[in-house]
Amino acid sequence: MKTTRHLINGISALVLTMSLLPVAGMAQEGGGSATMKSEVAAGTQPQFGREELEDRRQEIVVANMKFSDDQQRSKFLEVYVPYQMKLAKTLKARRHLAEEFQQEQQNGVISGADATKLLNGALSLDRGVELALASYTHQLKGVMPEEQVIRAYQLEKRLNALYYTDLLGSTPLVR
Repeated sequence: MKTTRHLINGISALVLTMSLLPVAGMAQEGGGSATMKSEVAAGTQPQFGREELEDRRQEIVVANMKFSDDQQRSKFLEVYVPYQMKLAKTLKARRHLAEEFQQEQQNGVISGADATKLLNGALSLDRGVELALASYTHQLKGVMPEEQVIRAYQLEKRLNALYYTDLLGSTPLVR
């Protein structure tokens, strides 16, 4: 329990710190949307859906990490591949939960019991994504410079945002 609480506190601090970094970059580079489009390869542009993002995620991340050499790339992949496998399982479960929500609700109406079950499931999966990301970035610190770790974190947050936008964009809000 103490380790979990310590990890959650660390995640909170990291999220707070990282949420401040892109704001400075936006002021210097002309906006977050333009920066994202220029830094993240064409594979993450809005014309690509969730399925292609799932299939090409590693390719997109590797192409945007700006490694100094092949050795750094190899060390990165030793950490990234297990993280990506864990993330893929969690995102697949999230997709199934979204599909379940769409089946359960009719015209924006859902029972209280179903709403509670789906909300708890979504929050649990979201927590799993954040814990996996925290573990991944912590492991990267052992093999990469801090700037590269931050870049990896930013790429993951952006890719996840694109994934969730595609996944949930057509889901109607509950009334």
